[in-house]
Amino acid sequence: MSRDSKAAIIGVAMTPPVRDSGVGIGTLALRAARDAIDDAGLKPTQIDGITGVFCTDHPTVWPGYVAAGLGIDALWSSSTAPPSASAVIEAANAIAAGACDYALCYHAKYRWSHTSASARHDPLRQSPFVGFDPDLSRPLVAHCAAAMPFAAQMRRHMHEFGSRREHFGMIAVNGRSWAQHNETAMFHGKPISLADYVAAPMSAEPFCLYDMDMPCDIGTAIVLARADKTRDLPRKPVLIEASASGMAGRTDQIFQPFDGYRGARIVMKALWNRTGYAAHDLDVANVYDGFTSIAMDWIEAAFGAEGDGPGLLADGWDADAGIVRLLGRAVMNPHGGNLSEARTQGMGQIIEAVRQLRGEAGSRQVPGARLALATNGANPITVGMLLSAG
Repeated sequence: MSRDSKAAIIGVAMTPPVRDSGVGIGTLALRAARDAIDDAGLKPTQIDGITGVFCTDHPTVWPGYVAAGLGIDALWSSSTAPPSASAVIEAANAIAAGACDYALCYHAKYRWSHTSASARHDPLRQSPFVGFDPDLSRPLVAHCAAAMPFAAQMRRHMHEFGSRREHFGMIAVNGRSWAQHNETAMFHGKPISLADYVAAPMSAEPFCLYDMDMPCDIGTAIVLARADKTRDLPRKPVLIEASASGMAGRTDQIFQPFDGYRGARIVMKALWNRTGYAAHDLDVANVYDGFTSIAMDWIEAAFGAEGDGPGLLADGWDADAGIVRLLGRAVMNPHGGNLSEARTQGMGQIIEAVRQLRGEAGSRQVPGARLALATNGANPITVGMLLSAG
């Protein structure tokens, strides 16, 4: 595929992540959408494609609402369930197929009652009742029910491969250390050490407080175009070199054996094969970290093999800075990740990759960043992208 025919990201935006935004989830989506369109140097009326993360089990925002709020008539539209990079991949495919010229992707998250204990008694944050609930987050009333399969995954990794809590702690501390260079991160100004992680209260053993992302109110948006339509735009385009999605077996996180590595490995193998790149080429590795155990899967799938994660983390650990450089090179989640910037369900990974490749990441900028990985999700639905500086 020639450079001009590739899909490129030309605009990104994120509302400040907060526990209580004072507005509804639709407003968050529209604010991010308008800011991303402005960042791209476009007018809303130039958007002729729209796709969003819209699902019933984690109530979000219907694409028709966003289109109406922007006052546009989209030629192409779609919606997808998380992981959020699926929406970006759908938009890239639509652009490649000629279905639209400029596509808007959005995702808004809200601190709903089924993900936040502090929201359970707030009448404005009650999750709409739905019959479809594949992760059983509402019927299960146990403490931290949604985290339990991932905590079990961590315990299984510790049993099979000899990983220790300190290894997962390196993932958590890495994100928190980088968040100190991200003024909009939820945990900016709140650093932790590896000792703090080890001493933290348990939430769903062996998960502690720092192994899980923080529910928040946030809107995120990304605008794409064909590379040949970016020449007169104000921002440097970021090219999507390859994208992939993967699904392995019958994993459902509850009743079937949890095997996140297999799904992540399918994605990474496809990305390397489609581009000719390899792990040692990466400058930035924005691996999905909704839970530290998921991040471990992606680290192993991208940089080694199953069970290699503890060694990769230990070898790349900079104790003084509290960060990890995988293979001694690739910076991991320099925005803070889902664990320390915000719970974006992976959109933050993509937005940060774009900012790094544009050279707009401020004090956390990776010098000369040319190639970035952004991954989302956990088996059975995993997705990823390789992005390059345009």
